[in-house]
Amino acid sequence: MRRPLVLQSGLFLLFAGLANASELSGTAWQLVEIVSMNDTIDKPDDPSKYTLEFRDDGRAAMKADCNRGSGTWSSKSDSQLQFGPIASTKAQCPPGSISVKYLAQFEWVRSYVMEDGHLFLATMADGSIIEFEPVGDVTATVFGEDVRTQDSSQVQDAILTRLFDRYAADKDIMAEPKEIERFLERMRLGMAEKGLNADKDLTEEEAEQVAAMQRDMARSMIRQWKINKALHEEYGGRIIYQQLGPEPLDAYRQFLEKQQREGAFAIRNKSLEVHFWRYFTDESIHDFMEPGGKDETRAFAVPPWETEN
Repeated sequence: MRRPLVLQSGLFLLFAGLANASELSGTAWQLVEIVSMNDTIDKPDDPSKYTLEFRDDGRAAMKADCNRGSGTWSSKSDSQLQFGPIASTKAQCPPGSISVKYLAQFEWVRSYVMEDGHLFLATMADGSIIEFEPVGDVTATVFGEDVRTQDSSQVQDAILTRLFDRYAADKDIMAEPKEIERFLERMRLGMAEKGLNADKDLTEEEAEQVAAMQRDMARSMIRQWKINKALHEEYGGRIIYQQLGPEPLDAYRQFLEKQQREGAFAIRNKSLEVHFWRYFTDESIHDFMEPGGKDETRAFAVPPWETEN
């Protein structure tokens, strides 16, 4: 078992100065194993099903078998690393999955070290050591940054996230505090009308984590609606129904084609490229709003956080 660490009396001794925070930014990893304090070892059946991506904007993205996770990461000093609350899907993965255990590690991570191209994360009190290896060959590039994954959904997510982030920055698009509060107010009213009280039995700490997750979700959804509105105003075209709100599909395609022509991104794997473009070119998989109809007219006329329940 590979360990660039010294374990003495259960203590995890880091070799300080071996790494710094900048080398984590923009990197992507897949799980090798989780070694617990009692020497229990959990290995994934397929490392590519368990990944960790450190994004340049301080966000982290995880794949955990049939689930997805996201949160924030920070490294305030050499070898120090900490993650914020991790929001994740809760699907029931097949037998043998270590999805739950994998996602549970991140809230306890406090330090890291790199050796021989592998990344090792250590949790509090040396409870676990999580080993990663780099995700495979470069399959795409976005603004000169390598994307290393064979998962088509992750390739699409990596490209769209970076392109939308740049577009929002260029257009000064963001969620305003008043908009976030209004969004949360409407969400709570909607839940109350359905008899839902998500934080009824939560501890104070758990309630704070849920509130933080809800705020992050509101911020993200508001910003994306504004991005979609701006793209539709710029490129026009048809709009499709989606669970999280209207999407200007034709505008997406034209925007992406322009970005690709200008070299903002490139997909090196031909199979992944076909998968990437299918969402934007295969009309059979979408439900389009009637051109000129009521839904299309209202799609970007009034912000959803300002409409009546």
